[in-house]
Amino acid sequence: MTKHPPRLFLRFFRWFCHPELRKHIEGDLMELYGERVHEAGKRKADIKFMIDVLLLFRPGIIRPAEGHRQFNNYGMYKNYLKTGWRNLLRNKGYSIINIGGLAAGMSVAILIGLWIQFEMSFDSFHENRSRIAMVLKNTLFNGERNTQEATPFPLHDELKRNYPEIKRASRLSWRTDISLMVGDKKVVKNGRYVDPDFLSMFSFPLIRGSIKNALKDPNSIILTESLASALFGSEDAVGKSLRVNNEYDVQVTGVLKEIPKNSTMQFDFLAPYEFEVQTSDFVRSSANNWGNNFLMNLVELQEGTSMESFSNKISTLNMDKDNEIKDQYLFLHPLEKWRLFNDYRNWVNVGGRIEYIRLFGIIGIFVLLIACINFMNLSTARSQKRAREVGIRKAMGSLRGQVITQFLSESMITAFISFIFAVAIILLSFPYLKNLGFENIALDFGDGILLKAGLIVCIVTGLIAGSYPALYLSSFLPVNVLKGVFRAGKGPATFRRILVVSQFTISITLMIGTIIVFRQIEHAKDRDLGYNPNKLITIQGSNDLAQNFAALKTDLLNSEGIEAVAKASSPMTAVYNKWSDFSWEGKDPDSQIAFEALMTEWDLEKAAGLQFKMGRPFSIEHATDSNAIILNEAALKIIGYKDPIGKTMKSGEREVTIVGVIDNVLMQDPYRPISPGVILFDAGQTNAILIRMKDDADVKETLAAIEPLFAKYNPSMPFDFTFVNDEFGKKFETENLVGKLSGLFAAFAIFISCLGLSGLASFMAEQRTKEIGIRKVLGATVPNLWNLLSRDFVSLAILSCVIAGPIAYYLANDWLQKYEYRTALSWWIFAAVWGGVLVITLATVSYQAVKSALMNPVRSLRSE
Repeated sequence: MTKHPPRLFLRFFRWFCHPELRKHIEGDLMELYGERVHEAGKRKADIKFMIDVLLLFRPGIIRPAEGHRQFNNYGMYKNYLKTGWRNLLRNKGYSIINIGGLAAGMSVAILIGLWIQFEMSFDSFHENRSRIAMVLKNTLFNGERNTQEATPFPLHDELKRNYPEIKRASRLSWRTDISLMVGDKKVVKNGRYVDPDFLSMFSFPLIRGSIKNALKDPNSIILTESLASALFGSEDAVGKSLRVNNEYDVQVTGVLKEIPKNSTMQFDFLAPYEFEVQTSDFVRSSANNWGNNFLMNLVELQEGTSMESFSNKISTLNMDKDNEIKDQYLFLHPLEKWRLFNDYRNWVNVGGRIEYIRLFGIIGIFVLLIACINFMNLSTARSQKRAREVGIRKAMGSLRGQVITQFLSESMITAFISFIFAVAIILLSFPYLKNLGFENIALDFGDGILLKAGLIVCIVTGLIAGSYPALYLSSFLPVNVLKGVFRAGKGPATFRRILVVSQFTISITLMIGTIIVFRQIEHAKDRDLGYNPNKLITIQGSNDLAQNFAALKTDLLNSEGIEAVAKASSPMTAVYNKWSDFSWEGKDPDSQIAFEALMTEWDLEKAAGLQFKMGRPFSIEHATDSNAIILNEAALKIIGYKDPIGKTMKSGEREVTIVGVIDNVLMQDPYRPISPGVILFDAGQTNAILIRMKDDADVKETLAAIEPLFAKYNPSMPFDFTFVNDEFGKKFETENLVGKLSGLFAAFAIFISCLGLSGLASFMAEQRTKEIGIRKVLGATVPNLWNLLSRDFVSLAILSCVIAGPIAYYLANDWLQKYEYRTALSWWIFAAVWGGVLVITLATVSYQAVKSALMNPVRSLRSE
């Protein structure tokens, strides 16, 4: 054994080591490693490389000889961090790719995590949430099993009086867009009519007023803090009066704290349901009617009561109360499921918004995984660069666990740096994500849970990204590495190919899925509506408009730019009434059939642009039209009349004559078949006013011209209108959100994949520099070399397309099954994505390939 290591090592350690450790380190080198150092020193290049590596060491790395004291681990871990930091600086190009890819992946994962956290937090602030539920009803009409929120008026009193399991109960109305006036201030706000128990059931805290007494008086009202400020300024609103719909005066008895954004129920004011009872003949007439469903019923159960058992107990309650009601079953829908599990099909809860949470959660994991794959790819590809370092560390006594720890430490450093950049990306992107469901989401650095989640993301990402490189690099045998006979072998190359294929498979699947989502949206948007929504506006009805409609209509028609005006019981994008009391000759008395009903008078066909298949519209020239009815094609198909014009049917006890048949009109769900519907003549219905502008009318000028008319005839409400096109577009909000977010995340996924592919192509080109030089000297052209360097990556992209195709088809087809009216999975979608991926792959790889092919061979071969 050589007694002394090379002087260069001793000189190095005397300079580098802490004074009190010099003698221990020198002794360790002499006693334990002298022979290995001597053998390695036979080659000058190896000695130089060893010194370069040792310059990164700290004393704690060296394993002491027996009898020497164990140095603390602080120096060792400090060395790991220094080594990792220096490697990042030494390889700036690869560091930028790794950090950029991980930052992009982390930003997507964190954004999705924040979105999921917000969605999962809905209604969590209610203290009694586990015992609160809404009564829903399963119905069987027209052979279809449906689930609805609308329940009968007498259900509330019945539950409170005769069911001890009920602790509290409240009715809840659908009333929205209510006019509130204080002096010359007038606003239109969304309100809810509820019972006094409502404030005790739910945790909507009062800033002013008493929970027990605030809703006792039928003529009372509770405002939110912002509405109270808008109406009364800095004055105390409690005790003040305001006017509702320019008809009734009510007194403010409380002020609510602002409704949280993560509340399923959103409203600006609360009023007693008894106010509805006192002011509405329709509501009062329904006091004992179990077949008229027009409000929601909420209950809070006693502690220990099972919702499932209570649902079974009340299941047939409405049928027991009214023998004429058939196939209608009540059950409880827990508050905790209102937001995420609100979709029922065939009486079965099939999920709802939870599906999108699961979808985006999986997408977030996969996008982050793609970023981790980049790190693994580049680290294993550059394994030969680090092989000697690993060999020397092991030769100097480092255990495999220590080497693994070193490389995991480097990946952790990269992950934490990436996390900082990811946070910056998120903060910069928030302003652009407000229309994508992130308007109520923010990074709260004071949130301990959020900070812990960020730390977990960093650690998990670092462990995943660095796991394979650490295990792989730490497995090198030092004797092979230091002898210069180390070869990476086919295993790592095969693994890298698998990772690249995995990356592109995920990206391709996301791209295909995004296109199909938008195709489904466009498919529904292009559906024949049965009416013309262009230049058609809707204005909400009111008592003033009902009283002044005839004069308003005359003045509107005299205005330049207005073609037609009509009033109706609902706008063209909603149906407020669905009745099952229709009968006709030949109807099966045991059948349960319900028709959607729209009430109107003259000129609806002109305003809405309805298309008649048979007969005519209501006409002022026909006095008998006061008892007339118009069917859509779906209703005619159920009734079965071959020649319906002039035939009669009944709506309850009212006999009506069929005067026309129109095309099916799409008023509700654009993804479902159009329900059978009828239009009844009823001059008293003024829930909506439809105004059609002329084709050549200037929209701004026309609106400016008619605004004074509404101020004159509708003084209780500000001039507010909606374009029917815009209202129809709101039916696609959820799908649009899913499509945009999927597109955004797919773009991130393909960007990260291409980033890694670029780095891998750069490294491969660097590894084959001399080969390329020799080929050029022997006559290879630039296209030949481009083909040589690109074909492997193109083949991997093609393989990814082949794998992703069936996966994307299965997932997309499964997603489309929830829509009854759905688009087809066209082959060109897959072909277009595959072609796009191949182009992106070629564009990414070609830069490095052409750059290497154009390099002067003299520079790469001169060392030979």
